[in-house]
Amino acid sequence: MVPGRNIDVSVILPFGDDEDVIGIAVQQVAAYLEEQGLGFEILAVDRDSGDNSHAVLALVRSRHPVLRQALSILHTPDHAPDQGYAFGVSRARGRVLWLLEPQAATGALEGFARAHAQVSQGNRDLVVCADGFTVAHRTRSRPAFDGLLGAGPRFHQRLARLGRARGLAVSTQQQAGRAPRVWQRWMAALSHGLSS
Repeated sequence: MVPGRNIDVSVILPFGDDEDVIGIAVQQVAAYLEEQGLGFEILAVDRDSGDNSHAVLALVRSRHPVLRQALSILHTPDHAPDQGYAFGVSRARGRVLWLLEPQAATGALEGFARAHAQVSQGNRDLVVCADGFTVAHRTRSRPAFDGLLGAGPRFHQRLARLGRARGLAVSTQQQAGRAPRVWQRWMAALSHGLSS
């Protein structure tokens, strides 16, 4: 948490063997939330990683003053990697939760602002973005997390279904202005080169 600020957003970021993206993900999310003027905490939840992700996170935290206060590294109990989101949610203190994967955190984040507005204004309890993240009201959405395991796009889809089944106001949305992923740009360039 940034000193002197309320925690508006708790970012739940489960990671496994993500040493190649975890540092960029944390820095990009922190910079984006600072631009939005929101107080935040980032809860990086270890899903039983076996690579250098912890070392990368320690290095990033040591180099960025905001992250010294805002970044916490948590371990799922008894090395239960499927409980990453649920464990992070149980430790979150922000009014709004932002659940995302490290890969999604390195992409375009603009869809968060629209989802955050819907949740913080009380129009929705859960907003599931098709590109791999969910924004949720911490206290109202809590029942949807009970017993929900997993990660990735399927986790977010199951969360939306379970939220609807429990009577929560749920919406799904595409991220506006989503740039093509690196592999999509590479494939487009390759196919263009082959057709020439």
